[in-house]
Amino acid sequence: MAANPASPTIGKYRIDGILGEGAMGVVYRGYDADLDRRVALKTMRKDPLSGDYGAELLARFRREAEAGMRLSHRHVVTVYDFGEDDVLAYMAMEFIDGRSLKDLNATRAPWPLLDALDLAGQLLDALDFFHERGVVHRDIKPANIKFGRRAELKILDFGIAKLADGTERTTGGVIGTPAYMSPEQWDPSL
Repeated sequence: MAANPASPTIGKYRIDGILGEGAMGVVYRGYDADLDRRVALKTMRKDPLSGDYGAELLARFRREAEAGMRLSHRHVVTVYDFGEDDVLAYMAMEFIDGRSLKDLNATRAPWPLLDALDLAGQLLDALDFFHERGVVHRDIKPANIKFGRRAELKILDFGIAKLADGTERTTGGVIGTPAYMSPEQWDPSL
């Protein structure tokens, strides 16, 4: 399953390039030949994971994929598949060929009023969809919002989401990006 130079694939997906890299893995631009579609492959290397913390990170990654597969909405990135072997865990997601709100804010802010209202409407539509299903994203921020070719907003990254069934995406503590956290995230007793 791991990508290698002789056969650049992960699972059934061909690797076409790197979209981003982090401490625990890489996000690749990929291709699903069976369905003739481009995908984004978010990966997590298993070799640095050990003990309870490593098990929690892998479980969080798996639950992120599960949450993404359960949430089908035009403003939510679609997760198609999850897989793992001894070396790597991955999720195949909808490829969004666009820019993040964080990147757009660097060149467009302040936004024209009608554009800002459209953006807010799309975001509220997605948040309403989550909350109707008992999902709290807990990391809504410009870097986790991308726009496709038709300027349609897509929310990404459910790594720390909380589900109505009580399933946590992390074990205890304050989680989220401090500059974007609600009061409830700062004080879990609320």
